[in-house]
Amino acid sequence: MAETPPCKFGIDGNRPLEPDGRLAPQFADPEVFAELGACFVRVNFVLGPWDHPTDTARHDGRTWMEAFDAVVDGLVERGIAIYGLIGFEAVRAWPGDALRWAHSSPEAEAWLGSYLEAAQAIVEHFHDRVWAFEFINEPNSWYGGSSSLVHPYWMARIMQELYRALKPDFDVLLVSGPLLAHDLPTGGDTAAWYLRSMYYYGIQDLEWEQVKAEVGTYPLDGVAYHPYVGQAADKSVEYTLSALQSYLDDMWQALTLREGADTPKRIYISEIGWGSDQGEDFQASRLREAFGYLMGDERVGAVSWFCLRDFPGVTHGLFGPAGLGVADRKPAYYAYQRQVASARAGEEVPPAEEPGEGEAPPPPEVPELVGRDAQGNLYQPIVDCYLRNGGYERLGLPFDNGGGVEVHRWGNGWVQDFQSPDGTLKSIIMLRDGADEAYILWGVVREHYLYRKGGAEGPLGYPVADQGVDEWGLPKGSFENGVIICRPTALLFR
Repeated sequence: MAETPPCKFGIDGNRPLEPDGRLAPQFADPEVFAELGACFVRVNFVLGPWDHPTDTARHDGRTWMEAFDAVVDGLVERGIAIYGLIGFEAVRAWPGDALRWAHSSPEAEAWLGSYLEAAQAIVEHFHDRVWAFEFINEPNSWYGGSSSLVHPYWMARIMQELYRALKPDFDVLLVSGPLLAHDLPTGGDTAAWYLRSMYYYGIQDLEWEQVKAEVGTYPLDGVAYHPYVGQAADKSVEYTLSALQSYLDDMWQALTLREGADTPKRIYISEIGWGSDQGEDFQASRLREAFGYLMGDERVGAVSWFCLRDFPGVTHGLFGPAGLGVADRKPAYYAYQRQVASARAGEEVPPAEEPGEGEAPPPPEVPELVGRDAQGNLYQPIVDCYLRNGGYERLGLPFDNGGGVEVHRWGNGWVQDFQSPDGTLKSIIMLRDGADEAYILWGVVREHYLYRKGGAEGPLGYPVADQGVDEWGLPKGSFENGVIICRPTALLFR
């Protein structure tokens, strides 16, 4: 059996391979993970340029198996355990809508056969070096449709087939696909309904009872989970921790309903994280608080921060997008190190120091140009928006994006552009005529609005709220005449 991690905290390592088959920089030099102190790394067994895990073609001098041998061995040699994901990217085909319903079809059976063959080949080859495998990333996600991409029936069948094929021969944890849970405007979606449905279809329509009679358990060693709660900066720490506990309570109830209260099976949080686009201190504080809580929750078998490094549209990384050097580390990097070091030592992490009771923080300073037009007139709603979205530390100073540095007229209102101190974040604050409040846009929403939709002179008009996130935790902008939302492409692994 592979080495298990010395503590429950790990890191999602981002995509292991470049498109041409080369190892990604963090896996070509796994000292990155060793310096971080991660107890395990979540590795996504993507297919890359090969046609199948057993493909003997060579890219960058290696077959697929040899490429992942290098990935896995590089971590093992440094005493880092490995938690594997075998998802959609382990096969060349994409299931499309074939698995959205609980009935068989030639398309569904063909895809299932390809996936099971690839998954078995991967587990058979790496079982002695990989501590646990999870199957299908976020099967309950809609992936652009109007229902789960993988119906609970198919997830139940995948686990049944793989458990029967692998468990008798290999001493490795086989974990059901990680379920996406998130905040919704109408309330929380804990995803526990999906787990309950998976057990129902496995027991009623499939052969889970026979599997239990054969090997003594239903065909899963635990359930993986992605609880993305409290993602917005306006959600308090108290809200976030309360939601996290509530979500875990619901999942645990669904698991123990079938497995019993004394089950040794656990919840494996293979993704949890917060973005730094709402403030690096916000990200670091949420990491500290969440890890501090999860360290003591015995229902949780592992926790993997998502992710190591930022990539387009995602700011959850411990490193920024530019590289993996010391200068690219965010405050969350050091918060992570501290939490993991304490977990390795079996100690509780003391809370971060807070201002003394009754001590008010100093009033925020506003750079002279913020909120002022060329004549020196002050637009207070722009100043207010600037301050509530991080002020100078996050937004930096006004800059000329084509209309001037100062507040200037555009369409039916007034705007001012900003650039962060490190130059990585550009934003725009917009105040519509007759409005009492200004609103901000940044990142991909800003880019799409300005350069594809015509900005204030285009069909969307002015924003009617600060940019936020939708029910999936993805960027969203709301405007007078519509919205801009983001959706991942089908084959993008985050």
